[in-house]
Amino acid sequence: METGLLLVVSLLLLIAIGITISFAMGMSALLGLILGGFKLETLPLMIQNGAGNISLIAIPYFVLAGNIMNSAGITKRIFNFAHAIIGFMRGGLAQVNVLSSMIFAGISGTASADAAGLGLIEIEAMTKKGYDKPFSVAITLASSVIGPIIPPSVSFIIYAMLAQVSVGKLFIAGIIPGISIGLVLMIGNYIIARSGKITIPEPEKFDPREVLRTFREGFFALLAPAILLYGILSGIVTATETGIIAVVYSFIVGLIYKELTLQNLVKAIKATIIATAVIMYMIGMGLSIGWVATIEQLPQAASTALLGLTQNKYILLLVINALLLVLGCFLDGNTIKLIMIPLLLPIIDTLGVDRIHFGVITTFNALIGYTTPPVGVGLFVMSSITDLKLNQVVKAFKPFYVMLLICLLLVTYIPALTLWLPSIVK
Repeated sequence: METGLLLVVSLLLLIAIGITISFAMGMSALLGLILGGFKLETLPLMIQNGAGNISLIAIPYFVLAGNIMNSAGITKRIFNFAHAIIGFMRGGLAQVNVLSSMIFAGISGTASADAAGLGLIEIEAMTKKGYDKPFSVAITLASSVIGPIIPPSVSFIIYAMLAQVSVGKLFIAGIIPGISIGLVLMIGNYIIARSGKITIPEPEKFDPREVLRTFREGFFALLAPAILLYGILSGIVTATETGIIAVVYSFIVGLIYKELTLQNLVKAIKATIIATAVIMYMIGMGLSIGWVATIEQLPQAASTALLGLTQNKYILLLVINALLLVLGCFLDGNTIKLIMIPLLLPIIDTLGVDRIHFGVITTFNALIGYTTPPVGVGLFVMSSITDLKLNQVVKAFKPFYVMLLICLLLVTYIPALTLWLPSIVK
């Protein structure tokens, strides 16, 4: 147990002094192996076994699909169609922002692909129409959170590997929560637009001809999420096969639209290689420290400590959510999963919480961390692609943070939102 405590202390200390998180996990795992009397060659074996897990094969496909779609004109056509449908509403482009992200979420598996790709189109369109720029950036960041909740999702794949649950069921479980998050954001948009506190232009007129025109132009782009969701819901393809279909389809659509150049394709592949390498490296290191923690019985110790506070499932879920939100201020979502999921699973099993349900909770929680200072990656992505300072983005995002927390409570305490659809889809 002393080794386990040293493991935790060393990890926190290394992160505090600015060591790269993945490297800090590896160094702490190495320390645990030395103190535990294990052979040092155990570490590279654990890293290899973790990064080489068969369930992770789908990750590079979904990352590549998102990168190709951002280069092939697909995101632009999705945005134009969403604009034609609901652009007439009060705060119309803000609503379009959310709807576009919901559609794009059915194609791409990451929040960063949404924020960096679709986000640029959305922010430019909103600012040109006279929307308050910080508000435009804030709603773009908030809507990007939907991406990894509505399938396909890289975050769900990582959780499924850690919790040993079905990726397909987890994908299906995210559909209703993802739609619910989108609806809450749209309601919040409407309230903000009606409040008069920010600059919102007058609503545009609804034009059925524009709906038909954008639908024809974006038909193949809009067909992509329908094809992928059908494959997931029907069970006729695995998560990996879904990723392959997404890549092939996005490539073909890019050729049809004549916007996917060889240069853009090479750029997308390079970005995918880098992103995949980072993810796999982090997973390998995270599973290494998780293995040492399990050997030192840290999950059992954490379970005993938390269950010693209370046996009330609802209070403990609130405590776990609060803990993960605090960690999200300093660590990225995948790191939190790799460290905390092995520790929390014994508690969740004791409480009788479904692992699929818990997967949606923790993934959404980590995504809120994606938007939370001081380390929220989403904040830096939004700040880097605009000329806004970080504090301007944070200030504008505050009302959306409240909306996301409300959604988190709904997902946590209404299990049917997550579990109903998987229960009827066999």
